[in-house]
Amino acid sequence: ETATRFLKTIEKHTDRLTFLIEDLLTISRLEGGQIVMNLQPVELRGEAQRVLDDLQARAEEKHVGLQNEVPADLFARADLDRLEQVLFNLIENAIKYGRNQGHVTVGGEAASNATVKLWVRDNGPGIPAESTERVFERFYRADRARSRETGGTGLGLSIVKHIVQAHGGEVSVASEVGKGTTFFFTLPAA
Repeated sequence: ETATRFLKTIEKHTDRLTFLIEDLLTISRLEGGQIVMNLQPVELRGEAQRVLDDLQARAEEKHVGLQNEVPADLFARADLDRLEQVLFNLIENAIKYGRNQGHVTVGGEAASNATVKLWVRDNGPGIPAESTERVFERFYRADRARSRETGGTGLGLSIVKHIVQAHGGEVSVASEVGKGTTFFFTLPAA
């Protein structure tokens, strides 16, 4: 029994180190311009739904409702794999750091200057104003104690920022403590 407990602990920390290495390699490649974006027209509602479906089990563990409000006719020019990574990181964070029995909504709209705007909104505890400026920095944690219990590498939002910028887009966050957080990003319209 003791050996099994130790093995589970070792496995958990090995997985964490593997994720850290993968994230470090990804961010290094993004910053070094080594990742070439394969831009193509992407139907955003369907892509958002695929990511929501992948994360449904995690949401159910916390009794979090997931909602897709991306319009059916919204298209962007994007690298499908990298867009999936952006959506996955943002939605997973919303589930992980949001409140139990909360909700997460993915939305989108056509914006000006031939861009589309997407967002991921939760009704969680929010991010303090002094932390919103830094959440896209590597390894930055708004709530270090809570981050330790939920895991993660501290690189997800930095990766999101670099992927969105590689598409020529911008990323931002709006949050109110006690009311939730919304992450916004833009992509070129298709």
